[in-house]
Amino acid sequence: MASSSSRGSVPGIGLANTVRFSWNEKEVEPFGREVFGRSILMGMLKLTIKDVFCLQGNSLDGTFDVAFYTESKHEEILKKVRAMSGIKPMCHYLVKSLARNNFRVVTVNMYNPYVKDEEVRAFLGRYMDNVSSGRPIKDSLGFWTGRRGFQALLREDPRGLGGYLHPPAMFSLGADRGTLYYARQPPFCRRCMAYGHILASCSTRKCRFCGSGEHEAKDCGEPKACHGCGSTQHLWRDCPARQRSYASAVGGGAGAGDGGRRGGEGGPVQEKDKKKEEEKKKEAKETEEKEKTTVEGVVGEGVHGAGPVGGVPVKGPVEGGGGVPGAGPV
Repeated sequence: MASSSSRGSVPGIGLANTVRFSWNEKEVEPFGREVFGRSILMGMLKLTIKDVFCLQGNSLDGTFDVAFYTESKHEEILKKVRAMSGIKPMCHYLVKSLARNNFRVVTVNMYNPYVKDEEVRAFLGRYMDNVSSGRPIKDSLGFWTGRRGFQALLREDPRGLGGYLHPPAMFSLGADRGTLYYARQPPFCRRCMAYGHILASCSTRKCRFCGSGEHEAKDCGEPKACHGCGSTQHLWRDCPARQRSYASAVGGGAGAGDGGRRGGEGGPVQEKDKKKEEEKKKEAKETEEKEKTTVEGVVGEGVHGAGPVGGVPVKGPVEGGGGVPGAGPV
């Protein structure tokens, strides 16, 4: 089935549990709303009113967006459509899903309420794309609960559970601890900081810093990584992601719109740190050379000058003024 569409653009986060039917017969007049509902939805797909959350249509081009109440019904209909792709009148439609199955609403709880939203977004950006700005979650009285809501897309990872990279449910930003959760979040172990099981069933003794199975976190000798971007060149207190502007954080895309800077080898943060380190070394070397030149000059004046400098005696007789021209008796 083709995936093109004749209607307007879809939000970047997609439309949950929604399937689009686009008419692809130019020489045949498209079905109207009632005909589409009776022949396609209720006839071929055997759907009822209780299955469909919303049916939006464009009568000009015969395009319909069908939103379902549940994700399971959405997946079921897609399978049926694929099986009926060559049968009339289903063959007159191009069908595609508008859902983004990796869309998540992430609730973050920082025990220190003064941690900035941009710092949390920088951390989420290591694992997720298109991280939105934070929304404070309030109770029924209007008080902020300390929790914040973020909208984001899970990053695809063939090695991850469900094919996605999941942010850790427990994390730290420097000395500030936090937790997060979202719908369909896999089980998380607080001991090894891995998804797929819980603490009660954990049988591994793996370092949560470097992932080694040969030692625990307290015995880890590997360089500590920044909690914000994952770089080993600096710690969270010096992370450039903490000083990012709002405009740069919401630039969009996997690199700029990830809510923060990515870690890993060759990342922008590591490259910047390397340049800073090289500049510091160069500056220190220049300072050392200048100091050496100054000391040599002072010592040289002491040897050839009019008096003792730096413990170097003046050559020649002192009494009678014969040692230094123009000098009187000392």
